[in-house]
Amino acid sequence: MILLTDSKKLLLFLVSLMLVSVFPGMASEKSMTVESLFDIMEKRTEKINAMSARVELSNKHASKIVTLSIKNPDKFAIEFDDGSVMAFFNGQNLWIYVKVINEVFYHFSESQGFMASYTSWFSPKKMFTSLTRKTLFSLFEVSLLKSENRGDSFTYYWLKFVPKMKSVFKTVFEVGHYHMIFSTSNYLPVEVVEFDDKGKERGRLKVIEYKLNDLLPDSYFDYIPPESAAMVPITVVLAQKIEESAKAIVERLREAAGKLTDRLWNWSF
Repeated sequence: MILLTDSKKLLLFLVSLMLVSVFPGMASEKSMTVESLFDIMEKRTEKINAMSARVELSNKHASKIVTLSIKNPDKFAIEFDDGSVMAFFNGQNLWIYVKVINEVFYHFSESQGFMASYTSWFSPKKMFTSLTRKTLFSLFEVSLLKSENRGDSFTYYWLKFVPKMKSVFKTVFEVGHYHMIFSTSNYLPVEVVEFDDKGKERGRLKVIEYKLNDLLPDSYFDYIPPESAAMVPITVVLAQKIEESAKAIVERLREAAGKLTDRLWNWSF
């Protein structure tokens, strides 16, 4: 479960950066900056309609192989090789299967319902231009650490992402900063490393293979749950979380009111 929690963070971080084109850039490597590197990647988004990435997620506890697939305009899949987690969205219906509890969390809606606001995220172009650059530069201080050669004909650029809201990332995500490595073979991220606030490595994501414009049929994103799995509406889960949050908020308000009463009592007498 530790790896699964850390994997979610790295997956989200990679998904927000993976959708770029395969064609090599025209900028001079000697003059490469963070801005020019993102410029090259952003221009490539016009060239792709589908993206698949096979990645290895690892930390000191274990490792997992995961395949991420996205197809324009609104389809995606996240598949763990060991079958522990499977997530599919076909543009209207969402399935999330968790093997350890044998449950499928789902949302079915012809009108897309609450998913309608987020379907554009799964377009390669929209995801990169609307989310990646704007969001990352809003949340992180991005710097180019170094470039290196690894014995092949490509150059590898190391970027460092330091959260602007350090206290939030430290408290909520237990993250200090990220390193991301890009290769001039295709100007895609090939590795992501997550560090804690003390600079110790917490997890690593390594890209095994990219496939661009290798179009999967639409039916690929129609998930068929195991017959033995329990089906749980996501709306029920959200309602439970809202209720739990409400109870927690009420309890905190009671504590605050109690402390305020004590202070007033002590001050008055």
